[in-house]
Amino acid sequence: MLFSEDKISEIIEKNDIVDVISEYMTLKKKGSNYMALCPFHSEKTPSFSVSFSKQIFNCFGCGVGGNVITFIQRIEKISFIEAVKLLAERSGIQLEEDKDPKQLEMAKLRKTLYKLNTEAARFFYSNLNNGDKASQYLKKRGLSDAIIKKFGLGFAPDRWHELIDFMKRKGYGTELLYKAGLIVKGRDKEGYCDKFRNRVMFPIIDLKGNVIAFGGRVIGDSKPKYLNSPDTPVFNKGYNIYGLNFVKKIQNLENIIIVEGYMDTIALHQFGVENAVASLGTAFTENQAKLLKRFSNEIIISYDSDLAGQNATMKGLSILENEGCVVRVLSLPSGRDPDEYIRKEGIEAFREKIKGSVSLIEYKIENLRRNLDINNIQDRIVFTKGFSEILKDVISNVEVDAYIKKYSGIMQVNEAALYAELNRLRNKNKNGNNKHNIINSKKAEVELKKGEITAEIYLLNICIYYYEKVKDIFETLEPTDFSNDMHIKIAEIIQKYSKEDKPVTAGEIIGFFNSDDEKSKVAEIFSYKLPDADIDKLIKSSIERVKHSRLDRRIQEMIIKMEEMYLVGRKEEANAFFVEIKELQKRRRRFPEGRG
Repeated sequence: MLFSEDKISEIIEKNDIVDVISEYMTLKKKGSNYMALCPFHSEKTPSFSVSFSKQIFNCFGCGVGGNVITFIQRIEKISFIEAVKLLAERSGIQLEEDKDPKQLEMAKLRKTLYKLNTEAARFFYSNLNNGDKASQYLKKRGLSDAIIKKFGLGFAPDRWHELIDFMKRKGYGTELLYKAGLIVKGRDKEGYCDKFRNRVMFPIIDLKGNVIAFGGRVIGDSKPKYLNSPDTPVFNKGYNIYGLNFVKKIQNLENIIIVEGYMDTIALHQFGVENAVASLGTAFTENQAKLLKRFSNEIIISYDSDLAGQNATMKGLSILENEGCVVRVLSLPSGRDPDEYIRKEGIEAFREKIKGSVSLIEYKIENLRRNLDINNIQDRIVFTKGFSEILKDVISNVEVDAYIKKYSGIMQVNEAALYAELNRLRNKNKNGNNKHNIINSKKAEVELKKGEITAEIYLLNICIYYYEKVKDIFETLEPTDFSNDMHIKIAEIIQKYSKEDKPVTAGEIIGFFNSDDEKSKVAEIFSYKLPDADIDKLIKSSIERVKHSRLDRRIQEMIIKMEEMYLVGRKEEANAFFVEIKELQKRRRRFPEGRG
């Protein structure tokens, strides 16, 4: 779903950032800004700054920054769309989707299903009577009354219409219960019966605290052992994580531990490992990876040690790695799951396992060498080739050296042989493309001058502070005169608003960027303090610096192209570039030296 620029601007305008942040923390006025202890990292001295005039926040300690929407995303740990909706509701703004009859109908249905699921969860919880088989099962598994209440565990009686009858008394018909996935059609395809019967019930709760689905574990030997809710208008297992509603409340969360099952998650929480979640099945998805990354960049996987668990771990690792997470693997003794291990060995033993969790690289290597016989020459060859394939993209020579030293001894393979195979693979990937490496290294040498960056930042801030100067600046400069993509994009936004005769705040500009890193960088740009100088002189000197540097960049680009033409033997084209470089250098000498 996309929101119009005007709508986003209206939401930012109607939700003053100082007022919003004050609802979450105490702000103290300091000069023209407000200061506080940062809610996103531990600190003793306030470094979290909020600007009323720019409508942005920025932490000088951890580098986090953005506008009012970014703050809500981070503090509530919700998506951009959810943050926009929350702020729209807060300020009484109607969103475009709210006017669509179909969307309105769907929103109404979801709201009803949330209430219906909550009633069902209360029904299941009320059935846990002391002494019955469900209570006995949970006590046998070592669960306390407090943890049972925290996770809202319950019991579905071994009767066909118990839930249906209860929910009817609450005013919910079979059509709604069917849409919620709580009942199924009977064998005659006409009547309905309860989906969950004779099962311990595990409510699945979303990040807003809504009950969205259920998992049921059978009491006895019936099949299937676990039965889960189907996809519904409020639930899709590929988009949700069990237990994440508790983990989101942890301040300064270091990492998240993913386990396979409900009981693993609950057992770890009972023992104090409150950063544990379950993936709602072994088929880990890209959307679940994105969801986890919102809360922590470091993910530890602890799936069962059987073959299915190993395969699931490998798939999950790949998905998490592709999302840019730092991934580690916690391995338990064969046949043990986290629930069983922590009960038998204790919390300290499990914490040692967390400390000993291995990197993605080491897990892949261990997975490779599993079932290989070091006394078999062919197996050692298989290991050497696979080992080198795993390490070929590792940049750190220290890391490569450590792995080679360790596994050459374990697998009885000569270190030199491992280095030789690794170098062979790396050279093969280069494809002899040395001339491009030369050109790329030349490009890397073209660095932007600090004065140019500072001059650009001054100009961008002047556009926010002194709106009447915007048109003067863009009569002389084009956005493409700026040195990097971010500055160009900001300049384009300011120019666009100026052409429409509308001022724009830094907070609104942040709304045009997607990633948290980009938003923080934009907030940092607009947190610069302008020097105490005549504003017109500052504009003039900054523009001169930008133009001067643009000429420098153009000359460097021409030099690189000229060298590239010489490398491939195209001398005439190289000479043409040489002539153009000389002309640019003449212009540069005539151009006044800007002072940023």
